[in-house]
Amino acid sequence: MSHRILDYVYIIAFHQQKPIQKQMKKNNQTVSPIIKICGLTSLEQALSCVELGANWLGLNCWNRSSRYVPVEKVMEIVAGLPKSVTTVGIFVNESTKSIERIIRETGMDLAQLHGDETPKICKKLTVPWFKAFRISPEFQPRQIRNFGCKTFLLDAYSKHYGGSGEKINLELASTFTEMGELILAGGLAPENVVDAISKVRPWGVDVCSGVESEPGIKDLLKVKEFINNIRNTV
Repeated sequence: MSHRILDYVYIIAFHQQKPIQKQMKKNNQTVSPIIKICGLTSLEQALSCVELGANWLGLNCWNRSSRYVPVEKVMEIVAGLPKSVTTVGIFVNESTKSIERIIRETGMDLAQLHGDETPKICKKLTVPWFKAFRISPEFQPRQIRNFGCKTFLLDAYSKHYGGSGEKINLELASTFTEMGELILAGGLAPENVVDAISKVRPWGVDVCSGVESEPGIKDLLKVKEFINNIRNTV
């Protein structure tokens, strides 16, 4: 299986064994960013998102999340998806042993670590992973580099571990664009994603609550609008 992949923000950095294929620039020409739909809870909706053009799908493995998906259900969803889509498991302060077991049992491609994990803990993992940092305006870029990551995701700060709908500070996010392959999240929706892309120029975008009718249930008309707005204007 493929290894592809406010004034406070989360940064999610990506660590993998193979380089990520460039999506935002090809032969010096700008192309559409990768699109990640997060917080899916059913195979039917996951397949619909893929058909509509999503590249990555996020499945929440944290049992305190309103979008939590049990391991057995994750296995069912992943098994029913085409190999071309990248599947991401979201974890919060889970043990490395548990993360590796779930990733391998389910066949997901990546682990998204959305808690308070340290570089030491993350680097023990033998599966590809993301790392989330809750940062203030005083956050130092070297904290990203401590994880040895080239690709990272920016999300709006919230008391919750992602999927809050809080809007990211785009001006602040844009200051990180040159650090690597930036994936933008944080309150994105069909009506604002094109503006966000134009201001930040991310390598990818991540949406959860902005295309939902309720937590874990996607409004497929919003998903379609979100993706079409990107593909038709970027």
